[in-house]
Order: sequence, then C-alpha cells, then structure tokens
Amino acid sequence: MLTFDTIVIGAGPAGLAASLYLKRAGIEVLLIDKDAPGGQMLKTSKIENYLGFKSINGAELALNMFNHVKSNDIPFEFSEVISVDKKGSGFVVKTPDKHFSCKHVVIATGRMPNKLHLPDEDKIQGVSYCAVCDGSFYKNKIVGVVGGGNSAYTNALYLSDLCEQVYIFVRGEVKAEEELINRVRNRDNIVVLKNTQIIKLISENNKLKGVNLADERKLKLEGLFIAIGGKPKINFIKNIELEKEYIKVDSKMRTSLKGVYACGDVIYKDYYQIATAIGDGAVAALSIKAGD
Repeated sequence: MLTFDTIVIGAGPAGLAASLYLKRAGIEVLLIDKDAPGGQMLKTSKIENYLGFKSINGAELALNMFNHVKSNDIPFEFSEVISVDKKGSGFVVKTPDKHFSCKHVVIATGRMPNKLHLPDEDKIQGVSYCAVCDGSFYKNKIVGVVGGGNSAYTNALYLSDLCEQVYIFVRGEVKAEEELINRVRNRDNIVVLKNTQIIKLISENNKLKGVNLADERKLKLEGLFIAIGGKPKINFIKNIELEKEYIKVDSKMRTSLKGVYACGDVIYKDYYQIATAIGDGAVAALSIKAGD
C-alpha cells in the first residue's frame, strides 16, 4: 500500500490547484482521476472570463494547468476511486487495482451532467452533453441546445459556426452573462425559445430527427446538446454531510468528516466558475498545511 500525506481526487481546476499548493507547501500529494485532467474545461470551446487570458480554448487552458502541476513532480494516478474508508487516524483510498493510505483527502470530483429524463434519451444517437466533443458531427445540420446559463449560450455560439441552425431551449430563467446574450442575439442562425419544454425525442432507426414541445410544436433536429448543470460525483464516500446533494463545507473547505476536504463543483456554493474552483482548491490546501 502506497502512503501519501494527502490524496486529491479529481483533476479539474479545483483539484489541480489543491495539488499544486500542497506540493509547494512541502506536503506529499497524489492526484487521482479516471478522466483526462481538466474537468469541465475540456468541454468548453472558448473561455473569456479567466483573468490573464483574453480568450483561450478550454482544452488548452486545462493542458496548461496540468503541465504546471506535472512540472512540480506531482504524481498522477489515472484511475477511478471506488471507495474512501476511515482507518485509524487516516484513510484508505481504493481504486480497482490499488490501495493508498493517507492522512487527508481532498474531494474535487466535480459534477456529472444532468439529463432531461426523457424516454430513450440514453439510446438515441444525436443526444450529447458536450458540444465541443461532438459538434463537428453536425456540420451544416439543425441542432438544439437545452439550457439558459453560460454553458448553454457558449455551446450555442460554438455550434453556430458549424451548423445551419441552432435553437436554444430555455426552460426557465435566462442566467447567461449579458455579453453572451448579446452575442447570441447577433447571430442570424441562433433562435432562442424561452419558456420552452421538450417533452419527447423523435427518432428514426435510433437517430434523432426532432423534438416535440410542450406547446404542441414539433421541430426538426439532428443533434441536441444538454447543458442544464449536473450532480456531484460522490458515490465513493459515505457518511458525509450534504446540502442539496452537494458536499457541505465550511470556510476552510472542511467537510463533516475530520481530515476530508472538498472543493470546486462538488461543494454547495453560490457560484460555479473556474476562478472560484481554483480558489476553493487553494483554500483546502492551505487549510491542510495550517493543520486546520
């Protein structure tokens, strides 16, 4: 069993920041993630509100962050954490083929995308949760984006450069930044449909052909991108206090389990941004260093 002072689970901006701050504080840290480092940044075509970069591709920013972490000789385990168990004064972190022991755990696993929960949503080809990943398959086609926040509007702008027509289905309130709203408004091939609910996916031979709306309209679509937030990925840890399905932390990122910290999109907070995730990760690491 390999032993570290702290194990950080999740390599999005919060986990990367926590790892870097811990290492620079002289704390032996292991970073674990089953996916490519970067988290939600990998699914973002363009980031324009991260200080120091007027505009940068999400995957490029993720790579820059991970290279920064690697340059500090922080070990990275490419695997899925299946359990975190208390043992004595520390913890055992298990992956499918390895066990690690540590004094502290930092949970930074982010969120899994929410679904529409419509029949056959997981089976129909044409339903996606990542416009950057799958947008190129719908060049010159008609697509839709579900959501009213920054992610939905950013996805729509990205898709409008590829697709013939893009619909944005806003189910409730528009929460996107004014800058994004104005850009969408100035795109001739983007149509915003407010207070619109998709009630059925229309398919043929398992391929998306359109949608039925609650107001009885039908629209032809070949691609539908879901951008309505997500739920925290915390199934590997038990007996931890939650708030609205998110991990509850205090101002020092401490959870209800002594020795376990959480940061980024996995915690309950008001704002979910790259900048706030990095701040969370830094606070968690500094709290561990201080012995809090």
